[in-house]
Amino acid sequence: MKIHMIGHASLLVETQDARVLMDPVLWDPFCEGLNETCPKREVFPERLPEFDFLVISHQHLDHFDLRSLAYLPKHVDVLIPPDPLIKSTLQELGYRNVYALNDFQKVKIGSTILMPTRSEIRVPEFGMVFADPSGVFWNTVDTYFAPPTIRTVQSHFPQIDFLLSTWHISLEVKYQLNQSISFPFALYGELLRLIQLISPEAIAPGAQGWKYINEAAWQNQVVFPVTRERFCHDVAQVLPEIHDRIYVLDPGDTFTLDQGTYHLEVGGCEYARMVEDDRDQIEFSPVNVGSALRDANPANENVAQMHQVIFQEMSVAFSEFIQENLQTLFASHCQWQVIYQLEVVFPDGQRTWQIDFSQADVRAIEKRNPLANFFTYITASSLYALIQKRRDWDYLFCSGEYRQFHKVYQVSSAGLAILPEGLLEDPLSLKYSARYVAGGGVKAELAKLKAQGSIVSSPTQIAEPNYPMLNLGNMLIKVKGDRLREPVNS
Repeated sequence: MKIHMIGHASLLVETQDARVLMDPVLWDPFCEGLNETCPKREVFPERLPEFDFLVISHQHLDHFDLRSLAYLPKHVDVLIPPDPLIKSTLQELGYRNVYALNDFQKVKIGSTILMPTRSEIRVPEFGMVFADPSGVFWNTVDTYFAPPTIRTVQSHFPQIDFLLSTWHISLEVKYQLNQSISFPFALYGELLRLIQLISPEAIAPGAQGWKYINEAAWQNQVVFPVTRERFCHDVAQVLPEIHDRIYVLDPGDTFTLDQGTYHLEVGGCEYARMVEDDRDQIEFSPVNVGSALRDANPANENVAQMHQVIFQEMSVAFSEFIQENLQTLFASHCQWQVIYQLEVVFPDGQRTWQIDFSQADVRAIEKRNPLANFFTYITASSLYALIQKRRDWDYLFCSGEYRQFHKVYQVSSAGLAILPEGLLEDPLSLKYSARYVAGGGVKAELAKLKAQGSIVSSPTQIAEPNYPMLNLGNMLIKVKGDRLREPVNS
């Protein structure tokens, strides 16, 4: 069996007896101009081979693309969920042989079996199992596959050789509905548990290869909480026995399974190819959604000097501070395998450092890390002022020049453990907060007032007798002096 990845959820499966095209989206953008495939791709529709079956998993427009369906041949057999809108639309487009399948209703051609799998989501949809003598491939597409569905599939096909899996817990419309845009720990943990129940011989992340574009692009920072790399890393913790059989399929790749052997051919597809890996554009950053952090440089600091000082601080002083306190201040960071990512926003761009507490050599390195799980964003001028001890850490929370969030959890074959609230502090705050640099902002303000001559002494013509208060146990007592006023009569 050979799987050709066209992009996002679009693929063509060659079994021993048939070719099956599933969820074809052949042009970008799609979804009424809102989305395009990510990684970026190019498709050559005229090179598509003849195929026997067309499968539509559900009516969402990133799977049910009318432009593509209008282009494709109309004589093929079309397999759909029981959705009247999909069926009537296909008939209007000229498709004559449209079959609405019930859950687990098999389609057989020669030695090949296709079987739709149930979804718990309200939109009529299905995943699809492809089986022939070479093996069993389950494409879950966007479905939520509950334990009863897994048990039913396994009753028909005890071994799943390759799982193209749902892998994102997308946070679409959460922002618009004023709902939580925090990392969905519980749902993600449940997804990993379900994958563990399936226990496939090999796996790859499936659909969700798209991004928002143009006016809708701001949503990319809030919709996709898991990176592809992190998902593969977590699956390896949940299913350590298949750690060397976790694959990723980019547009234009092909994947072959044959009785327990697997082969990924990068760029092996003749009618699709990856143009650019632009997945950095869908980096989850809920604290920046709709309003990117910018450095207005209010003190008009020398930008080149800020670059030099901050680079030196990160490379030397910050790294040394972490290493010196690794067993004390940062013990929990090591225990929870924090991968810290710090983005410093300069007036002329951004620079990013990562600190991987899961490694033996823990130091700040200037690079991004797709496995990062603790994120801090700060303006360069604020960080520069902290380094120079001219600002207090508390200033950042009122200035709006600092943002932070995390998605720290631990995954094992026993499941997903969620970080207890308040356990981890931002490494930056441990270096520059009051416990390390006491009163930086207060001292700077005091020095400024002194330099301006703004500190007014008491008038010299008034004698100021010194009567300090007495400390008696838990009470301070003021001793009356000549200058204390008489009580005011009521």
